[in-house]
Amino acid sequence: MTAIKSGTEMKELEFSRIPSEAGCWRKVISQGRRMKFLKGAQIFSRLTDENFIFFLDVGEIWLTRSTLDGREKIIWSIGPDSLFGETPFFDELPSKSAIVAGMDSTVYAFASRCVLEEILPRHPDLTLALFRSLALKVRVLINQTVSLSLDDLPSRICKYLHLRQREEASESGPLVVRPGLNQQELANLLGVHRVTLNKSLRELEKAGILGPYSRDEVYVLDRRRFEEVVYQNE
Repeated sequence: MTAIKSGTEMKELEFSRIPSEAGCWRKVISQGRRMKFLKGAQIFSRLTDENFIFFLDVGEIWLTRSTLDGREKIIWSIGPDSLFGETPFFDELPSKSAIVAGMDSTVYAFASRCVLEEILPRHPDLTLALFRSLALKVRVLINQTVSLSLDDLPSRICKYLHLRQREEASESGPLVVRPGLNQQELANLLGVHRVTLNKSLRELEKAGILGPYSRDEVYVLDRRRFEEVVYQNE
């Protein structure tokens, strides 16, 4: 059986989820503006008067891009203890992407003057966390670009599921993965039509690699072949 990759190697493969690296920002959380967003709400639509950096306290945030004909692409997602909004904060350019709450979320917004004149000068470790957050987003976007260019759709599906599995999964017995995305959301992330995604999922089922797909769980039926599909271009 192909050995399951280590946590570090899995981060190298990551192409959608930004690892949390900014928990240290919690020590200045009282300097932020606390805001709550329901699932599906756009973050920037309520903040237009000043640039902000955001810290996600609870929930999940997605960066998405939509076309005029309604097609949507999920670019990345983050969980608690993560920063977002760094790019428009520093380049001060309008963004065509949307920051959306993937679930009910609590966010702290830090205004530019507070960040640049108070937080960063007094807390060098928060500056480092900010740089790491930006670097991780660059790495994930590079991984995503490479995967979209070189991997076929079954490989991208299995790679996503592999990255959602628990790191402590045993070498034997059934492997259950909790994707956290329905088929439409997964299709948006992988840059394909939902019908195309459904066809590939059915092919993986017929091949005996995966069980039926659902947002809450997917059974990996053949772990050796699953790993081979994941790492076929590595």
